[in-house]
Amino acid sequence: MIFGRIKLYLAAAGAFVVALFAAYLRGRSDKGEAVERERLEEYVETRKRMDDVPIDDDPAALRDWLRERGKQ
Repeated sequence: MIFGRIKLYLAAAGAFVVALFAAYLRGRSDKGEAVERERLEEYVETRKRMDDVPIDDDPAALRDWLRERGKQ
């Protein structure tokens, strides 16, 4: 009878530990998704800036653009 209660308490403690571990893993997964989402948003912004650059064949204009880009 006492061993039955001990087993019950151990099972409850085990379930609690498993629940904590699952919550920890869920948090890490959500953090990874947020980091990936931020990285992709930065890529989109970079791509938009790349697409907005006017294409000139004038070397002086290209040199000026590179100089301005270096200052940023």
